[in-house]
Formats: sequence, structure tokens, C-alpha cells
Amino acid sequence: MFKKRIISVHSDFKTGILFKITLFIGIILLIIFLFFAIISIALENDTTGTLKELYLISQSKTPNTILAFSILFIAGSIIIYFFKYQFSKLSKIADDIEKSEEYKEIEK
Repeated sequence: MFKKRIISVHSDFKTGILFKITLFIGIILLIIFLFFAIISIALENDTTGTLKELYLISQSKTPNTILAFSILFIAGSIIIYFFKYQFSKLSKIADDIEKSEEYKEIEK
């Protein structure tokens, strides 16, 4: 048999920390993309060594992939923030209902 699980309305399923993590990853990926964009503008094909490797990476599809993942993570964090906001509103409504006089009368 299945047990009935009662989930507290004050539980937000860790959306706050998940929002922060996904936003952080998205911003880090965006910074990496901007680094490669600046490298591709600043350097020329005449460079040698490590700078040439960075230039070749900046000319490949890798920065566009990093930008795509950055957009996905930032959009995901916005969606998670929406859920976090809705959970906090639900918590306030539950508190108001529990503190109301009608609820106390029904409970008796």
C-alpha cells in the first residue's frame, strides 16, 4: 500500500539554492564566452603558442556552444526563481489561513 505523504507548505523543495547554483553556472559560462569573444577580436592569426591556441578555439564552434548553455542555465534559473516566488506566496497564504478565526473554528 502507498503511504499518504503530507508535504509542508513551508517546504520549497530547495528551489532557493538550486536557483543560485544555476544562475552562478550561467553567469560563469557567459563570462567564459565573453573571454573567447574578446580573444577573437583582440588576437590575430599571426600569434604563436598559447595565444594561437586560444585564437583557434575562439574561431571554432565552442564559444557558441558555451553561449547556448549559458542561456539555458540562466533561463532555467529564472524559471526556478518563479517557482521559489510562488512557494513563498503559498507559504504566506497558508500562514494567513492558519491564523484566521474561521480555521480555528473549523478545527474545533
